[in-house]
Amino acid sequence: MRVLVAISFLLSFPVFGQYSSLQSQYMFNPIALNSAATGSEEVMSAIGSFRAQWLGFEGAPTTGSITVHAPLKDMNSSIGAQLYADQIGVDNRTTLNALYSYRINMDNASLRFGISGGVSLIQSNYSELQVFASDDEVIASNTPVGVQPNFGIGAYYTAEKYFASFSIPALLGHRFEDNKFRSFSDVANYNFLLGGGYEFDLKNEMMLKPSVLMKFRANNRAQFDFNAKLKLNERFDVGLSYRTEEAVIGMFEAKITNQLFVMYSFGMPTSKIAKYSFGSHEIGVKYNFVYKSNTQGPRFAGW
Repeated sequence: MRVLVAISFLLSFPVFGQYSSLQSQYMFNPIALNSAATGSEEVMSAIGSFRAQWLGFEGAPTTGSITVHAPLKDMNSSIGAQLYADQIGVDNRTTLNALYSYRINMDNASLRFGISGGVSLIQSNYSELQVFASDDEVIASNTPVGVQPNFGIGAYYTAEKYFASFSIPALLGHRFEDNKFRSFSDVANYNFLLGGGYEFDLKNEMMLKPSVLMKFRANNRAQFDFNAKLKLNERFDVGLSYRTEEAVIGMFEAKITNQLFVMYSFGMPTSKIAKYSFGSHEIGVKYNFVYKSNTQGPRFAGW
């Protein structure tokens, strides 16, 4: 049985709007936020990650994802696929997206435009709720499974020492009415993501990589992630992030081999919820395959 916190989730998310998953270590997998980053590793790459938010609350959000992408040989195009599953209270969403980006080479830089498209399987398991009015027909049974389309767009500019990113991860929202899920598009409900960063060379081959991500939608106050990652040596990165009005996040990344990378982050809420939660945890693994294409131009190594 779900506790009352699950009901609060339902009240907060009465419709599946234009939704994008929350990520702390988006620098590890930028495709999670921007389809234009497809192929930016310049090799075939596979990334798996899992995030558990607000541990200590039954029904708190969890997200798991698998991403595979690669540049096409002898072309400026890249393709990929992403599978991710979200659960918030009794609401479940599983999404499969195809990814495409096109690269324009410039002097010492490159500009990528990307698009994603796929389908989401959506269901609300109301029967798992702990309720006080058992005769309420609205929550007497689970919703049918909805199969709904998804689309997203983005642009990604990278140079040797800096980058800029803009994306709208979801152009369609989904609402439940008349006992079925329906798609809708509402610009006022779009999540706009705008970010950028720079890489500073320090002593002893160390590097400081500050970046910022702004998330905003119409008629809502913008939220910012202020990040600073320090490259200690060839193998290890550590970092700290502050998400306005929400959390302070510690980040760690390790290069196990030239092809295998792992990451971990821990976020501690800065709101009153900190009294009741054990924080948020995120882990990930990335493997870059030997296959290479004839990609050109430098790229910032942050996102």
